[in-house]
Amino acid sequence: MAVQIRMPKLGMMEGDLQLVRWKKNQGDTVNKGDALATVESQKITNDVEASTSGTILKICLQEGDIAPIGAVIAIIGEIGEDISVLEPKAQAPAATRPSAGTECVSGAPIAATVGGSGDIDEDIIKASPVAKKLAKDNGISLSDVAAVLGTTKRLQGEDVQRYIDEGMEAAQPKLNYTETKLIGMRKTIAERMSQSSHETAPVVMMRSADITALKSLRDKKKAEIEAKGEKSPSFNDVIIKAVALALESHPRLNSTFENGVIRTYSDININIAMAIEAGLVTPVIRGANKLKLSEISTKARELAGKANAGTLSGEDMSGGTFTVTNLGMLEIEVSTPILNSPQVAILAIGMVQPYLVMENGAVVERFKTFFSLTLDHRIVDGYPGAQYLYTLVEILQQPERLWN
Repeated sequence: MAVQIRMPKLGMMEGDLQLVRWKKNQGDTVNKGDALATVESQKITNDVEASTSGTILKICLQEGDIAPIGAVIAIIGEIGEDISVLEPKAQAPAATRPSAGTECVSGAPIAATVGGSGDIDEDIIKASPVAKKLAKDNGISLSDVAAVLGTTKRLQGEDVQRYIDEGMEAAQPKLNYTETKLIGMRKTIAERMSQSSHETAPVVMMRSADITALKSLRDKKKAEIEAKGEKSPSFNDVIIKAVALALESHPRLNSTFENGVIRTYSDININIAMAIEAGLVTPVIRGANKLKLSEISTKARELAGKANAGTLSGEDMSGGTFTVTNLGMLEIEVSTPILNSPQVAILAIGMVQPYLVMENGAVVERFKTFFSLTLDHRIVDGYPGAQYLYTLVEILQQPERLWN
């Protein structure tokens, strides 16, 4: 008996999902548990598995299509079986189409990457009949003519003739390139970054912090821990601990703002920005202020492993209250991080840098790092932001507290 394969719910994530890639084709024979397709929502990627064995009789979504949870993506059954009652209703015309997944489609998914000269659809270029005929007879693109002449007006025959007479066609290099459709994680990132940029009032505050004592203590602790054959907490782990402790004194920054409501959390859950091949993910370390440094380190390594393997769950990604991003390992000093909406604050960590100072008449080498704090100025003013950075630096300059 034929069955419908539907768009799943990924953990606690709600909303539409995107079908990123088909792993099977229409007509393929599959076994129960086989991975049919990869879907993604809010940066969470998962495979949709066959709930039964049989043949894929219909594929109902193409790669890149977005559909709600529960939408039919395919139908599996026996060859020749009547599946008319299982097929979704016919879709509306393209101009009024409500969403993907309203009609089954056949054939292989459409490729997302193409090549070509970059010509624009000729139908959107306004031109007289003479101009169109002249361009067609000479194998000329009207979009190239319009671009070279720098006009958006209706092209006339003399415009095309000028293009030909002045050798403009030959002067225009044909560039080779590929076009990649924005889908999956990259599309989610683009949408969320655009939303954050347009819907918040960001203000960035920057300062340096002397971490000489912290570096000295960490170097000592690292040697002791590694001598036992164990893994030592990274510099980023130490900063995460300090960030979480500082938020205890400045809860306003541990908030979200959404639908006109400010939520200030007693739980301090730190999102860690991690770069992977597919883009950027921000898994969460929950209750970071209450964890030992070794526990933060273990959790961070676990999340990094999942991120690189593409196995982060909805629970791993949800519930964050403050975000930390670190590009210091690439020798970035300061940056202007974009808010991770609906959170109201994000902290960027810069590189560790040696510098020289005079102490008791002698030149001494010390070490500093840099912090860039972006605030949503609708919710947090500059002064409390500066107070937070002051508290953070105080904690870092008393490093023994971080190892307790």
